[in-house]
Amino acid sequence: MTPPCRVAAIPVGPAGPDPDALWREVEAGISEAAAAGAGLAVLPELTILPFVAGEDPARWRHLAEPADGPTARRMAALARRHRLALVFGASLSEPGEALPLNAALLAQPDGSLVRIAAKHRLPPPLPGERFGEADHFRSGPAEGRAVRVGFPGGVSLRVAALVCYDRRYPEAWDAAAAGADLVAILVAGPAPQDPPGFFTAELAGHARRCRVAAVAAARHGTEHILGRPVRHDGDSLVVGPGGHLLAAWQPDAPAAVISPLVIDSLPASVRLSLPTA
Repeated sequence: MTPPCRVAAIPVGPAGPDPDALWREVEAGISEAAAAGAGLAVLPELTILPFVAGEDPARWRHLAEPADGPTARRMAALARRHRLALVFGASLSEPGEALPLNAALLAQPDGSLVRIAAKHRLPPPLPGERFGEADHFRSGPAEGRAVRVGFPGGVSLRVAALVCYDRRYPEAWDAAAAGADLVAILVAGPAPQDPPGFFTAELAGHARRCRVAAVAAARHGTEHILGRPVRHDGDSLVVGPGGHLLAAWQPDAPAAVISPLVIDSLPASVRLSLPTA
């Protein structure tokens, strides 16, 4: 029998004035995922940054970093230390570009780094707000890339990513799923128009149509770093390629129960099941 590949979704948040507090939560989640035997862990959009899309972008542009910046290097070191792959979000600056990318990066267990997606569709300002994501970021390419992630036992999964709002679009799923066994969904920010259960149903429908597994990692809680509440509305969950929900962590759960969601997968047929322990 093919050895299982264990995959974790790590919800973190909310961001506050002390970035070290969020880093401690990120590192604790990665450590727990590794201890549970995960070979891949997925973290939320803009993993260690606050959600500031409605703010004046000039005040926040300093948060963007190059591909080999402090955040990427720290994630790469965590991947090496725990011997697992990490998909994480970052504000990625590039030479000659006025605006950064809202990117998904993959750190492999050997510490190598590659960008596997950048947010292509940037949502408009929320009602009553002057600025939106297009004021903070430039649009990334429509196509992402699937990267093979190795697991113990010599097995591997082809992993692609979608960054938050791109999950709304069937063509984005088609492009990501074309070369992937699993699509990582990195999520942060409010979605006040969504009724309860919509996020889960949305991911389940796309996963079923594309016959691909999906692992969503979302920021949780309400941020007050801007002096006004910003509530994160995504869920951290795991959906199988048949559209069935395998595991879910709700953002309104008590902080004491925050932990990675860990699943097993058989990459030969991309069948997923809940862990037995």
